[in-house]
Amino acid sequence: MANYFQNNFMKYRREQWLRSLVYVEVQAGGTWYRGTINKKAVEGDDLVITATFPNLDNSAVTITASRVIDSRGETGALQNRTISKVAGQGTLIKITIPIYEVTS
Repeated sequence: MANYFQNNFMKYRREQWLRSLVYVEVQAGGTWYRGTINKKAVEGDDLVITATFPNLDNSAVTITASRVIDSRGETGALQNRTISKVAGQGTLIKITIPIYEVTS
């Protein structure tokens, strides 16, 4: 079955979604830490966001979740994960969010 949405429309919507995602946060020790977004891009059908967390560089922590926050303060995506890091080790998170039409 053919796609219902046109390619240019979907491309515009992906770019619109990407613009609306403004923060990446990770949870460590029950506290949410806001990172610095280093890259936001549409790659094919995916939104790709990379963020670093320099405020965690000097700490040994276990990250238990990551989330993306939109311009309204809503959580757009949330993933539970466990990442252990030692003090002095940087923290880089890459989030890939697929946005595509599923036809049936």
